[in-house]
Amino acid sequence: MAISTHTLIAQEGLPLILAGIVIVTVLNLSLGVVTAPLWLMVIALVWLYRDPLRQVPAAPLGILSPVEGIVTVAEQHPDPYLGRDAQLVRIQMSVTSVYSLRSVIEGKIMQQWLDQESEGEHDVAHAIQIQTDEKDDVVVVLRPGRFFKRLSCDANIGERIGQGHRCGIIPFGSAIDVYLPKDSQLNVKIDDYVISGETILGELLTHKTG
Repeated sequence: MAISTHTLIAQEGLPLILAGIVIVTVLNLSLGVVTAPLWLMVIALVWLYRDPLRQVPAAPLGILSPVEGIVTVAEQHPDPYLGRDAQLVRIQMSVTSVYSLRSVIEGKIMQQWLDQESEGEHDVAHAIQIQTDEKDDVVVVLRPGRFFKRLSCDANIGERIGQGHRCGIIPFGSAIDVYLPKDSQLNVKIDDYVISGETILGELLTHKTG
């Protein structure tokens, strides 16, 4: 099993956590304010922005879950971004899910769609097309959470990305769509709990079918 790169706390959360520590310490030392509840808030931020170690399975054809959450859709469904028949896996995150976003497959970033209205939703979405060396395409659609509209995705068109590698953050819950090629084998079903960078949502069958 290959170990995915990681940090103990997501770098996007460090400024908030450090600011909280400084503020609580100043209040405690200079003003004598009772800061126990504020320290609890700092601890909560540390928990929310945790970035645990992930073990990427040795499955080059595997499509990994990009986030942690519950599968709410696993079926054949048209891909509105590439205009093709596809398999759709939708993952619903919770407010306390691990926020780190990970790449579903190794490949090259071919296209991005920014601030596009997502199907059946009023919120805008950020979609990314990843193409493997064997020309299989996977589209990942990111929608920001209800309470926090800003997400971070470090993927840039033309860059390569490794399977299971951390590539951004989606705070405070969201739904993520993964469009797989139509002939992919789905390995998950509705109500399955999936782990980012570890759970295999499905497998590409290009090489298996010759």
